[in-house]
Amino acid sequence: MMLTRLAYRPLLQQHGQVLVGQCILRWPVMGCMVVLPLLAVCLGWSASMPLVLSPFAAPTGLLLMAYACWLFWRSQQDVLLANEVRGTWPGGVYRHIRHPLYAALWLAALAQLLLWQDVLIGGGGILALLLLYGPSVRREEGLMLRGRGEAYRHYMQHTGRLWPRDLAA
Repeated sequence: MMLTRLAYRPLLQQHGQVLVGQCILRWPVMGCMVVLPLLAVCLGWSASMPLVLSPFAAPTGLLLMAYACWLFWRSQQDVLLANEVRGTWPGGVYRHIRHPLYAALWLAALAQLLLWQDVLIGGGGILALLLLYGPSVRREEGLMLRGRGEAYRHYMQHTGRLWPRDLAA
């Protein structure tokens, strides 16, 4: 996910796109989802608050992480393609959900918990997202409403925030 972000960042800036998730990708989430697990591995920390989960938890976490990385990549690619190929908005994964980047982060945080099976190291990403997701999404949706007005309001009525509206019902 970080490599995707680094690869697409110059193109997003060049096209004048709002960097979706720019607030939430900063230090609290990065610290809990990247730095904390890396420190745990490098320093040989053992599970401080282990969880007893099903043997299927880790394979499920691996699948969730793979899907989260794909969704994250697609969210960045679709923002770029919106102007270059289609000339319209929304498209790609944005046809179904308004915030695929955040959905990818939530899936990655859940995958991290399933893979680590530890409340502290595995659950850190979920805690960071719980604290930062709401304000960040409200800010971004406010910007979109001011910039696109009624078109964005109509889009909001037909798409879900993190998963397709049809699945939410």
